[in-house]
Amino acid sequence: MSSFVKHQAPVRTPAKLALLLGIVWAAVLTGIWFVYRGGAEQGGFLHFIARFHVLIVHLPIGLIFLAVAMEFLGYFTAFSHLRASIPFVLWLSFLGGIGSTVVGYLLMTLEDYSGRAMDLHLYFGLAVVVLTLFALVFAMKGKRLLSGFGTAAAAFATAASGHFGGAMVHEPDYLTEHAPAALKPALLIGLGTPAAEPAPADAGGVAVAPVEKPIGERLVYEDFVVPMLDKTCNECHNENKIKGKLRMDTHELLLAGAEGSDFPTVVPGKADESEMIVRVLLPQDDDEFMPTQGDPLQSAEVELLKLWINAGAKTDTTVAQLGDDPGIAAIATEVAAIHAGKEPAEGAELAVAPSVWDSLPEEEKTARMAEVNEAAEKYHFSVMPISAEDERLRVNVINAAKDFGDDQLKVLEPVAERIVWLDLARSQVSDAGMKTVRLMRDLERLHLENTAVTGKGIAELASLAKLEYINLYGTKVDNGVLETFAKLPNLKKAYVWQTAVDPTEAKAFERSVNLEINTGVDLPAPPPAPAPQEIKGAPAEKPTEKKPEEKKPEPAKPAAPKPAEPAKADAPKPAEKKPEVPKSEAPKPAAPNPANNPADAPKPPATPKPAETKPAAPAPANKPAPAAAPKPVEAPKSAEATKPAAPAPAPKPAEASKPAEAKSATPAPGAPVKP
Repeated sequence: MSSFVKHQAPVRTPAKLALLLGIVWAAVLTGIWFVYRGGAEQGGFLHFIARFHVLIVHLPIGLIFLAVAMEFLGYFTAFSHLRASIPFVLWLSFLGGIGSTVVGYLLMTLEDYSGRAMDLHLYFGLAVVVLTLFALVFAMKGKRLLSGFGTAAAAFATAASGHFGGAMVHEPDYLTEHAPAALKPALLIGLGTPAAEPAPADAGGVAVAPVEKPIGERLVYEDFVVPMLDKTCNECHNENKIKGKLRMDTHELLLAGAEGSDFPTVVPGKADESEMIVRVLLPQDDDEFMPTQGDPLQSAEVELLKLWINAGAKTDTTVAQLGDDPGIAAIATEVAAIHAGKEPAEGAELAVAPSVWDSLPEEEKTARMAEVNEAAEKYHFSVMPISAEDERLRVNVINAAKDFGDDQLKVLEPVAERIVWLDLARSQVSDAGMKTVRLMRDLERLHLENTAVTGKGIAELASLAKLEYINLYGTKVDNGVLETFAKLPNLKKAYVWQTAVDPTEAKAFERSVNLEINTGVDLPAPPPAPAPQEIKGAPAEKPTEKKPEEKKPEPAKPAAPKPAEPAKADAPKPAEKKPEVPKSEAPKPAAPNPANNPADAPKPPATPKPAETKPAAPAPANKPAPAAAPKPVEAPKSAEATKPAAPAPAPKPAEASKPAEAKSATPAPGAPVKP
């Protein structure tokens, strides 16, 4: 082996090369700052390289701690040979530090990171390179003591840089969460973390659990907005890590917005113009969508944020101050359940949203009722109790429909919770008025016939959990109201005649829920009802239905009268007598029968035309012959057999009524008398 290993004195690498690399390193960092000082556009190859920082940074970390170990062991005789390798290890540490700091600074610039933890991470990272350079130079010059001191200082800077980097990526107290109490203050040096408030104590100094506040009394910012921001926003916009020059961890900085941005993060009173709301409502595949990582805000959280911003975005605003809509308490309850990591219990919104009316003193209730009664007298609408036993209110504007609009509807807001029946039919209310109607949390019946309300206005009523009946006849609603109907758990009947609601879809939706939807399509169905009545009017003939020959010639009678009248021009007298037949002159029509019987003989050829449709007619005439044994039965048939021949004059009695035929059955007993 000795022939392959060349033993020679180590060649000292000039320290000037290390210093030159240090100058180049500083120039590169300065160039990055200069190029991107006005802001950097993300993307591209450099951004791709910059994200390798988390991979490259581990190389110098391991090498620096290796150099520390070798420096320490070198003081022992057994490991004295390690001293010769220390400069080589420091060279690798120095080069690795240059690479990791360059890509790290590039990443910080491109992704616009800042903050206390970010700054400390950067400064200690740069210190690692500088201290490693000094340790390397002193090691190459053979100054072991200074080299060892520089190596130890570089190791300390490396540990500090990693600590602050972890606080930036995770949470400031990530390392201290499970640390001994004595170490926590030291580990939190340089990191701004609010001290935990002690639990409230009673008079004896014993800590007691805080009492849970009702939803209406909770502060929106402290109890809902802050947990929301901590969960999704503050990871990148806090004191230790400020991305996009925006901090959201305090109320003042949240309202201040991003430094130098033209789009304010929060515009008090204008949620739709607030950049925070705009970003969370973007499609999730949009580059500007927030949050970029983790779960997005749920719809209830977004709605509560919008309500808070529209109410002024103050820290002392309670849920009750966001509005009287019962749906607000339901939204807050849902958000509280989301933050607690559980689903809200069914009906919880009713339990945590007590009636405002019930909490009012009697004087206030009396004053509100007096105010509404005065308005009712002024605008000519009626307000009255449901009954003597039920003091809840019923409102009807039928006498003021022409002048009753959204402004007049607002006068009912002081007693909105007391109204259970509301009739606004043919009034001038519109979608804007539905914002008042939705305050009537106990509303059960609602009439909106022939108003200007559309599906957008009906959507405002989704929080009316007790609504059972709604009439939208003649309004401009469409199939969209079906989605609102699905949110009304107690709705049982809805009228949507003369609207754009598709009857087919309404019927399909009706089958899926316990709801009756009347679209008016069934209105033409009543005309078929008289048809059975006409059939019921003919039961007198049903006994004669045994003789189908009589019914089927009748449709042919309208066609026969025209030839029949010229054929019997001399028969006007019987025609005059047949109107007299109802006067019980049955024998008189019987007298012409024999006179007509001879005339009927030639008419069978004329009758075959209608009889052509009934070739079976002669057959039944032959079939009664075997049945001639019972003469009483045969006699009526023979009389009726002659009668079908007389339908020519019969069209007029047929027009008179079918009872004439019933009377024609009476001469049947006289028929046997004729023979």
